[in-house]
Amino acid sequence: MSNTSLYDVHTHMHDNAFADSINERMLNIQSKNISLITIGTDLNESRNARDLAHKYEYVYYTVGLHPHDNLEEEFVESDYLEFMSDDKCVAIGECGLDYYYLKSDREKGRIVNIDSEVDRQQRSFIQQIGLAEKYNKPLMIHGRPSEIHETDNPSGTDAYEDMLDILEKHYKNNTIKENNKANGNVHFFVGDKNIAERFMDIGFTFSFGGVLTLTDDYNDLVKFIPLEYIHAETDSPYVTPKDNEGRRVSKINSSENVEYIVNKIAEIKNLDQEIVKIKLKENFKRDYLV
Repeated sequence: MSNTSLYDVHTHMHDNAFADSINERMLNIQSKNISLITIGTDLNESRNARDLAHKYEYVYYTVGLHPHDNLEEEFVESDYLEFMSDDKCVAIGECGLDYYYLKSDREKGRIVNIDSEVDRQQRSFIQQIGLAEKYNKPLMIHGRPSEIHETDNPSGTDAYEDMLDILEKHYKNNTIKENNKANGNVHFFVGDKNIAERFMDIGFTFSFGGVLTLTDDYNDLVKFIPLEYIHAETDSPYVTPKDNEGRRVSKINSSENVEYIVNKIAEIKNLDQEIVKIKLKENFKRDYLV
């Protein structure tokens, strides 16, 4: 950890996409002085994340149930207690609310009733907040609104608003102060400034990934959010970043590419890259290693 200079706060390096190349990739990640958090999305994936973290010193992991990825699994707190005494388990999630596929899932017959599915997601989210509070761990939040500008969601923030209504009951008036860890991180944040302010008011950070190299749509948001509230992520194996020439930097995304994200954050905020690296290192230590 002492040599680490780059941090990927949200990745899935235990994913099957890396099955044939994991040893080579992890050695390369180590050579680049990168530490990472590999993310659990259900009970089995949480165990796989743990296995990877215990194989490599510079890997940490989270445990939890994604709101949409596994519709067959219900969150049961007792199933996750096996992880709670492990120092390498640094957060609960990814958990949250994902409304993006509700309409198409209903059309495909995966979900019969949208209201009952929303209730299921919210119930699971609340249970995972309870686990995080009980064991003093931050949350790793997944939030995805329904399609922007639909009649019933004109602002494109419905999932975020519902999450905040729930979270504010638990973390009201708890902004990040020096040397205090965040209550959680909102990964792949696509909300607006008003939503960002509400999250910051209750002590949550945001992580940004390869999408920053694909579009300028989030530049104003990254400029608006103070650097102490920002983390870099790759969300590997998804959302491979592009280089300055507009070329994808690899066929499949991995934590090896997190420097492209850090450099893009520095560019957007008009800050020296080394200054941003140092601050993101401080943020990581504050939120996950204290």
